[in-house]
Amino acid sequence: MSSPTITQAEIIQLRSRHFASIPLSLSRFQRRWFLTFPRTYGLPDPDSQRIVCALNTPDYSAPPEHASTRFWLNPSCRSQRYNPSDKTTRYAALSPIHLLLDSENPVARLTGRIRSERSNDPHDEGKQIACYEVEVITPEVGLLRQCYYCLSWEAGGSAATRFSPNGSNDIYWCSLCEAAGWVNSTFRKFRLQDMLPWSNVEDTKDNLYSPARLISTS
Repeated sequence: MSSPTITQAEIIQLRSRHFASIPLSLSRFQRRWFLTFPRTYGLPDPDSQRIVCALNTPDYSAPPEHASTRFWLNPSCRSQRYNPSDKTTRYAALSPIHLLLDSENPVARLTGRIRSERSNDPHDEGKQIACYEVEVITPEVGLLRQCYYCLSWEAGGSAATRFSPNGSNDIYWCSLCEAAGWVNSTFRKFRLQDMLPWSNVEDTKDNLYSPARLISTS
């Protein structure tokens, strides 16, 4: 299976019959991968729920170049049973493994390795599950990006919406924060719960950089 070609301006689009061919995308912060929405779909607060689910537990034992394209699939939402040798067309609604491997345009494949991990799905109540190793076969430039400072997201896939790297370490910023500069953007980034972590104020935006504050998977 060959990797699809992609230009600098394009964002990965996963279209699968398991989600009525509604486009999804992939995002990554360092060693953690996410299934995300590449569009706002008319939501009144489009930044509030762009993460469908986290896909793995970061593997800090893997070399960086390995972790940048591979992960052990252990999603934070329900993934239905998957049999690699089963070629039937059974519908598996919103099952991450089926969405990744049964996309109209190939974005990922199994490496053939399996290991046991504690499940990230809250319905499993911490039991051990078998996790497939997944290799992402699309270029990194196709991953959907989020601004580290204001938590806005790229949208639509046009060149005008692509965010720029802010140094290294998988941090990006939008054009507004980039224009404001590092100092001003850093001040804007702080929220009440960052300064007062014991407060009950909720962060209303999904956050790649702070997975504990995901809205869509709570």
